[in-house]
Amino acid sequence: MGKPIYELSKLNDITDTCKRANITIERANRDISSILAISDLIVPTLKNIVEHASSYFELDADKLREVINSRETTIYSVMCVLTEMGTLAMNIDEETAGLNKVIDDINSTVNGINDSINSILDGGNSDCSDDNSQGATDHE
Repeated sequence: MGKPIYELSKLNDITDTCKRANITIERANRDISSILAISDLIVPTLKNIVEHASSYFELDADKLREVINSRETTIYSVMCVLTEMGTLAMNIDEETAGLNKVIDDINSTVNGINDSINSILDGGNSDCSDDNSQGATDHE
C-alpha cells in the first residue's frame, strides 16, 4: 500500500504543474495583448495615411520628395512593427508548445493517481464491475 499513498502525494505535483501552466498562459496572454495593442495603433494610422494621401500629380517636386520620404519612413516603421508582432507570435507559439508539455505532465500524474486510487478501491480483486480490474484471481 506504500505505492498508492506515494501516488496520492503527487497531488502537490499537479498543483505545481498547474501553477506553471498558469504562468505560461499569462505570458502568452501578455504577448497577445501586445499584438492587439499594436494592431489597434497601427491600423488607424495607416488608414489615415491612405485616406488623406495627396495625388502625386498634384504635387510639385519638393512636396513630392517630402511625401515619398514620409511614406518610406512609414513603410520602414510598419516593417519594424510587423517584425515585433512576428516575434510576439513566435513567443506565443513557444509558450503554447510549453503548455502542451505541462498538460501532458498533469495528465500523466493524474493517470498515476487514478490507477493508485483504483488499486486501493479494487483491493486487487476482480469482483468490481468496472474495466479497471488488475490482478484478477479465480474465485470458484
